[in-house]
Amino acid sequence: MTKTYELVVILDPELKTEEQEKLLAKIKKIITDLEGKVSSTKEWGKKDLSYSIAKKKSGVFYILNIEIPPAGVVSLRQKLSLEEKILRYLLVVKEA
Repeated sequence: MTKTYELVVILDPELKTEEQEKLLAKIKKIITDLEGKVSSTKEWGKKDLSYSIAKKKSGVFYILNIEIPPAGVVSLRQKLSLEEKILRYLLVVKEA
């Protein structure tokens, strides 16, 4: 049984477009390796942050709607936390 989640990631603003796409592909691969799937990806673009994160004053925002088994969530969080070019992420359960 999978649950639907909304994943918001803030990427390092200094990444080039192709590096952002490579990192997003890596995130999607992590999700599929955990028996999940990405139903949609939306780019919010570069936005100023309310406060600095890792000495960065802005970040590139992406929203991914994903389905993943609850058992894979812990592993997903660990792998996202280890990725240096992800400034922050937020994973929340979407109610049906």
